[in-house]
Amino acid sequence: MSFRRRASRQVVLETSKTPGETKINLSTGQRLISTSGGAEFVVTKGGEADLTCNGIPLEVKADQSPSEADGPDIQLGKRYQGADGGVSLLCVKAGKGDLICDGNVMELQNAKKLPSSD
Repeated sequence: MSFRRRASRQVVLETSKTPGETKINLSTGQRLISTSGGAEFVVTKGGEADLTCNGIPLEVKADQSPSEADGPDIQLGKRYQGADGGVSLLCVKAGKGDLICDGNVMELQNAKKLPSSD
């Protein structure tokens, strides 16, 4: 695994690739950006996954202005989880797009109920 810089100062994580799939090893606290939808995320539960938004892989955050995209709203402050529960992301900047993990749409996690106080 290696890092390289693009002319736009975007850091790209290079990994072993298979056709149609780019799995990256995510670690807790890592910041990711959707260059197609403008959303930004913090990894809250890591693992190896293929993450895309509007069909374009999420990238490690660096300075870059995202392009506008169509699609469902990605909500600020909400957690999104992969279908297998292996990867979880917290949205720190809202955007638009279809958030996909390993070929499945990431689901919005429901808030956990707090215990009632007497």
